[in-house]
Formats: sequence, structure tokens, C-alpha cells
Amino acid sequence: MATYRGMNVPDHLYGVLPHMALIAETREALLVLSQQWDLLDVLSRVVRTGTEVDKTRTDFRLLNSALIGALADESLSKLLVALGAKAQVTIDIVVRNLFERTADIGFLATDDDLRRFLTGAGGAPSPERIRARLIEYQRKYSVYENIVVLDPDGTVRAQAGGAALPETCHDAWVGRALDTHDAYVETFAPSDLVPGGAPALSYACRIVASDMPGAATLGVLGLLFRFADELDGIFAKLLAPDDWIVLALLDARGSVLACSDVVQLPIGSRLAVDPAHDYAFIRHAGRRYIAVARATKGYQKYIGPGWHGCALIPIEVAFEAEDGAALDLDDRHYRAITRNAHLFSDAVRQIPGRADAIQAELNRTVWNGKLAMPRGSDAADPATDDASSRRTLLSEISAAGSRTRQVFAGAVGALNRTAIGSLVANCGFAAALAIELMDRNLYERANDCRWWALTTRFREILAHPAITAADRAELAGILARINDLYTVYTNLILFDRDGTIQAVSAAGDGALIGTMLPPDLVRRFTAKPETAFYAVSDFDSSALYGNRPTYIYGAPVLLAHDPSVVAGGIAIVFDAEPQFRAMLADAGLSDTAGRSIAGSRTLFVDGQRRIIASAAATDVVGTPLDLPPDLFAQAQAGAGRPVSRVLAIDGALFAAGVCASIGYREYKGPDDAYRNTVFAVSLLHLGADDAVSDAGWQAPVSPVSPADRPGHRRAIARREVATFVIGDKRLAFDRDDAVEAILPDHVLPAPNTAAAVAGYATYRGKGIVVLDARGYLGLPPLGADALPRPVIVFRGDDGRLIGLAVDVLDDIMDVDADRIARPGIGDDRQIVTGVVRPAAGGGEMIMLLDAEALARALLFPTSAPSPAGS
Repeated sequence: MATYRGMNVPDHLYGVLPHMALIAETREALLVLSQQWDLLDVLSRVVRTGTEVDKTRTDFRLLNSALIGALADESLSKLLVALGAKAQVTIDIVVRNLFERTADIGFLATDDDLRRFLTGAGGAPSPERIRARLIEYQRKYSVYENIVVLDPDGTVRAQAGGAALPETCHDAWVGRALDTHDAYVETFAPSDLVPGGAPALSYACRIVASDMPGAATLGVLGLLFRFADELDGIFAKLLAPDDWIVLALLDARGSVLACSDVVQLPIGSRLAVDPAHDYAFIRHAGRRYIAVARATKGYQKYIGPGWHGCALIPIEVAFEAEDGAALDLDDRHYRAITRNAHLFSDAVRQIPGRADAIQAELNRTVWNGKLAMPRGSDAADPATDDASSRRTLLSEISAAGSRTRQVFAGAVGALNRTAIGSLVANCGFAAALAIELMDRNLYERANDCRWWALTTRFREILAHPAITAADRAELAGILARINDLYTVYTNLILFDRDGTIQAVSAAGDGALIGTMLPPDLVRRFTAKPETAFYAVSDFDSSALYGNRPTYIYGAPVLLAHDPSVVAGGIAIVFDAEPQFRAMLADAGLSDTAGRSIAGSRTLFVDGQRRIIASAAATDVVGTPLDLPPDLFAQAQAGAGRPVSRVLAIDGALFAAGVCASIGYREYKGPDDAYRNTVFAVSLLHLGADDAVSDAGWQAPVSPVSPADRPGHRRAIARREVATFVIGDKRLAFDRDDAVEAILPDHVLPAPNTAAAVAGYATYRGKGIVVLDARGYLGLPPLGADALPRPVIVFRGDDGRLIGLAVDVLDDIMDVDADRIARPGIGDDRQIVTGVVRPAAGGGEMIMLLDAEALARALLFPTSAPSPAGS
């Protein structure tokens, strides 16, 4: 433990506490109260109030340290969740993207046109034709800065880019690609192929003469990834323009490869962060940061180049943002949410209860102290001056306790509202991430079908008047090789211009050969004889996917010698079920340890709000998601910005985030004819929507002559009453009826007794019955997590002692008789003997109860009418 400004706090919080504004404000308020408690302790010893002020002061001071530590821990945890999520997303999006590149290089290196070009045999494509082919590829896969074809000695033979390149490339990856038997070589290093020799992320593979083992090496294919462009796009998606968080991509040594703010964190800087640790305090360029690094979760068994995502923020501004400040949340929903043990730490949730317990005990001793004073202690008689001073001091002690409790409740409330706001914002972030993953993934699918449709052998064979078994075997071989590289498909299908299936990649689907592709798909996929054209099926069940719903992408295969004529087409069956589930799992809400948060789920839904996919097994694909339509309308209008709020649904409260698909790069862009309304939804169960209100009965009053009921008690000019609160009702006994307030350790439930009998307790060695009037007053029972209730011991007419459980002990007070009005209805056994009207300065009405009559009504419920029914 460390000592911070006189308070004991965990060591890991010492460095962040000076930067937490909420903590500073709370500490200052507690310091002022601590000084007041010191003064009250001295005065109580002088005046002899009979209350244990020193114990109360000590209890509150111990709770001060617990409060500061808990608030700081929660604030730090909230920040680390935000930093961790952004660091994780940064690296995982990069790795998902690069996985696709490893497949691209493997397939393009087997391109027959490139092979014929490098062999130089008769009929080989010209350099211009190869350049046009590479440009066509780059247009579809716009993530590449350049595509180059090299001879084994590094001579540049062709490129997609327009800038002049050196005659020979001496990059190390050329030699590595020639020497390795691996499927590809992945390199991030300075390159001859980039102006100024800047670092480039390159993917390389040998080009060999055929697919036969031992085939001659013809050259090397290199794909140069748009690294800076891609990372800039990722950072822009994850950060708001005014965000203080800095995002970076680090190599295994901690060197900065890309960064959202190169002024604060120049490329090449080294950061001492370790993804194995939750976070680190680091010093960079004379400034202190809180930093979180995360390793990738991997994708399809690919873990990337060994890089890490990193998110960091200057410590002096780390705790400025308060996401919950503008959250519109009513008190009832707030209370319901904060009862959720999965969302809030026990340390924070228990603090208000501990403060309430201290206050309740203080209230009890103050209440008893006032009760023990002689009647008329505020009269003008000098003999009562000491008692009057004691009464005043007791009131001040009670008020100080109330102020202290309010500081605790206010600090925890401010933190909790901020935490709830963060949870709601996190749902929006999760929805935005999920739809981003979907758009990026389906961008690749749109590219794949169009590029594969340009495979020369597909175009040549589908042009044959009669396709032979050997032709079909060759087509199937090519399709299978592609499917081995691109594992997100269950089947790749080639069909002729009539829609007859001629080849499939899945060996187990040979029965499809010779059958017809559904006519609507044939029409859709071959609608335009253009190399840029593609189409997508509706998200419906398909026999091609085991009668499960999926998207099927397709493009026309055009004649090689006349690209204005459709020779057939390609249909690729996306493996939607596991792919969407993996996206949703990666985007789901998680804690600082990366564990999924209980009660959270993420979904994709279509424009009619029908479920496309869900991370939760209980959600059924195709069923509608019952959320407010305006939430989706706002998301649709948000241009990729998520919408989030708290929703009450079927008796439960949820944080909900919704984000609409806007595409990625060219996919669903301005020049893309394809449009498909899809939303990602992130939901987090916050708690039960407790709609029960404590609003209850108010006794009707009649402005009759201010006097007690005849025959009950003699009329007096002033009346002393013992006040207390049950539910929302302020009640009172005559002071003479009250004996003492106790806080029993245990109330023993009694079987076969009236519903209003809470049980039995001991008082000064004797057993007493304890009554509970909540039901009698029309109030719901308290929850299981309610604090122990104080019990007022009162004396019945026959002298026996009875206990009444109350929610709050209020005061012992003098009331002017002219403020007391008799109730307008009742009988000789009426429980309510009068109502105290508010004084001129305002306040609440107080119901005066006959203690004996109340006891009879609770013990023998048929003997008297209930006030709740009055």
C-alpha cells in the first residue's frame, strides 16, 4: 500500500491519482468534512451528547481510503478497457487483412499468363498485355501499391504502377522467395521498389513453369501492400478527431511502424511495452503515458508478422473524458443497473452501503440521544439550556453524517454514471467494429469472384462448344487450388452460359456437375459483360450451402477473344456461419483480460431487422430483432457512425449500439452498384427494469380545529413526536410511546404468523415481536440486498414492548399544535391520529400514528382497516 495525501491506496494507483479530477474533488470534500468531524468530536465531549462521534469519525475515515481506492481503480480499469480494445482492434484488423494477402500471392503466382510471359515462348503475352492484366488486378484489389514481376536475378519485367523503377530489384525477399519452399515470403523492410527506399510490406512467391513438382523457376511475383494508407484508414476509424489516444503498430522489438500521431510518436521510436502485461507507464520524449499493447488473436491460424497493436494516452489528460456525462438515464434505471454485480466491482458497489450503515448507526444514536432528553428541552427555562445545546449539537452531528454520506453517494454515483456511459459507448464501438470486419471481409469476396472470372483457362474452356471430361477435371483442379488458398468458401462453382454447372471445387459436391444453377442466380451473375461487374445473392437459405442461409457471390466469365460476350460465370459460396460468428466474437465486448463480458451479444441484422448471424447460440437466424426502428434509422443516417443508448425491453435494461454498413474502399462505394442494408448490433444486459414505484398512499386531511382526537390525549400547545420513514412516507409516534431505536443483529423469522410480523428480536435481554408495516402501507417488500433496518421499540397500552422495523430514523421534534390536522375519515380505532402540515419554510407532511392501534392492526389484520385502502 502507498500513502496518498494521508490515505492508504494500492501501490499501482499512486502514479495516476494526481490526474483524476473526480478523485481530487472528492478528496477535497472529504477533507472539509474530516475537519468538521474533528470539531464535532471535541464539542461532543464537552457537551456530553452520549453519541460515539469518535467511532463515527474513524469509520468514515477508513471508508475514505476505500472510496478513493475504489474510484481510482474503476477509473483506471475503464481507461484500460478502452485502450485495450483499440490496441486489439488495430492489430487484429491488420492481421485479417494480411491473411488475405497471403492467399492472393499464392494464387496470382500460378497465373498462366504470367508463366507464358516469363517463358517467352511463341504466343506469349506482350509486356503491355501483362501490364494491363496487373492493372486489372490492382483495380480489384486496391490494397496494393504495386504489383511487380521479376526475373530470378531481380530484373523488373513488368509492374502495375506507373512510376519508374530501377532496372534490377535487390530486395532481400527476391532471394528468399527463390530459396524457400514456403507458400510465400512476408517482408517489411526498405525496398528498391519504393521511392527513397522507404520500408514496404511485400509479399513474394516464386513463379514456376507448372504445378508439377520440380517445375523450373521462371521468376518472382511481388505484391507491395498499401501499408501507410491502410493504417491511416484504421486509425481514422478508431479515433475521433479530438481523441487524445495515440494508436501505433509496433514490431516485436517495440519499434513504431505506423502511428496515428507522428508528432508525439515518430516512426522508428521504441516503446517499452509488453503485450503480456495489462498496461505500462512509459516515458517518451519527456512525457508520461499510460500504454497498452496487445498481440493478435490470429485469423485462420495466421498470426501475421509478429507485430503488436498499441494504444497510449498522455497521463495528464487520460482521465479527462467522461463518456457518461451526457447520458440521459433516469434514477430508477440507474439504480437497477448499478445492482448488476457483473458490471460493477464489489468494492465500488459496497461503498454506498457501508456509508449508509455508518449513517444509520449514527442516526440511531442521535435519535436515541434526543429521545432521552427531558420534554421541553428547548424551552426558555435556564435549566434546559444544557439540554438545548445537546439537541443542537446532535442535530449538527446528524447533518454532518448526512453530508458525508452524500459525498460518498455523489462520488460513486458520478463514477457509475460515467461507467454506464462508457458501457453504452462501448456497445457502439463494438457494433462499429463488427460492421467494419464484415465490410472488409466481403470486400475481398467481391474482388475474388471478379478476378477468378478472368482466369484465362476458365475463359478458354467455357468457350468450347462441347466441354469434355478432361476440361471439367482441369477446371476442378484450378478451383480446388484456389479454394485451398481461400478457405472462407465451402465451394467454388463454374457454370456455362446456359447455367449448367461444369465444375466445382468441393470434391464431395460432384453430384452438382451437369445440374442447373438456380436461374435467378444465373441471370444475376451474368447480367453485364463487364470485368468490373459482380453480383450477390440475397441472404437466403440455399441448397448450395446445405439449405442454410448465406451470401453467394458471382461474376460473368467473358470470352477471351471477345470480352463483350458472356461464356458463363463463377459462383462462390461464402461460408457465412463460422465466418460471421468469428467476426462477431472478435468484435464482442470484453474486459481488461480479454474475456467476453457476461450478458453481452453481438449480431448482424438485415434492413428488416432480421437476424443474419449472432454470437449467441440462442438467437435464431431469420427471426426479427425487436429493437426500436428509430435506432436503425439513426444508424442508417449516421454514415458509419454508431448510435448507442439504454433501452428497456421486456422488463430488462440493455445498452445497445447499432452501426450501419457503409462498405470498404470500392465495395459499396459511390461507383459500386451493389447495395445491401446491413446493421451490426451490440447488446449488453444491464439489469432488470424494475418498474415498481414506491409512490403510495397519502392520507386525506381535513382542515378541522387543531386538536387531538377526543379521549385519546389531552390537547397541548406543542406536541413532541418521534419521526421515522417507511418507503416514501414520513410517519411519527407520540414521543412518549417510543422507548429506544435498536439495530438488531438478527431478526428471527416466525412461522404461522401474520404477514406483518417480521419475526422476533431481543431487547435488553428480553424477546420482542418485530412488526413490518410496508405491506400494510401499500409498499412493496424490500429486496434481499437491502441493509438491515432499524427497529423502534415502543410501549403498548398494556406496557408490553413491541418493535417496528422502519427504513430511516428521522428526528425527535416539537410540533406546533396548529400544524396538526385530524384525518377526514376514520373510526374510534383509527390508526392515523393526525397529519402534520409542512411549516412555512416547506417540507413534507407527517402522518401521526397511534402506536397501539398500529400494533393491533398489524398483529390482527381483520380488526382494523388498512391506511393503504383509505
